Amino acid sequence: MGKFATGITVITTRDAEGKPQGMTVNAFTSLSLDPPMLLVCLDNKSATLKHILESKSFCVNILSADQENVSRSFARRGDVDKFEGIPYLEGVAGVPVLDACLAYVVCGLHKAVEGGDHQILLGDALHLNVQQADATPLVFYGGKYGYLTDNLPQGASA
Repeated sequence: MGKFATGITVITTRDAEGKPQGMTVNAFTSLSLDPPMLLVCLDNKSATLKHILESKSFCVNILSADQENVSRSFARRGDVDKFEGIPYLEGVAGVPVLDACLAYVVCGLHKAVEGGDHQILLGDALHLNVQQADATPLVFYGGKYGYLTDNLPQGASA
């Protein structure tokens, strides 16, 4: 699967105490335009999955090419504050929305479907916004971060 280029997202939610939670995810796609729905796949061992199943809401933050540090922060495991130094706003349904991401979609949890060692979360799009219409997306391919070459961020090379 490493030979399939994907965009990078950070899935955010809140835990039962209201603390923001999140993780880096590249298994994400649109599902339906009418009604607007998407799907995201999370590992069964993920703490973020547990919090989404409890809160029934989450946000898909689509990262721009200059947010590799954000992706790396949310990819960390263990009991760490992944939001440390990462600015965010409160979105619809109270979910954290990362500041300056390329775009985001706030979702209500429609359904969780078992899929091997992952859960496939179907989300009803409640609110979406494009924050950086001209930004380049962050891409992951072959175990490495990358960029689309026709619109590289400053200082990056193909």
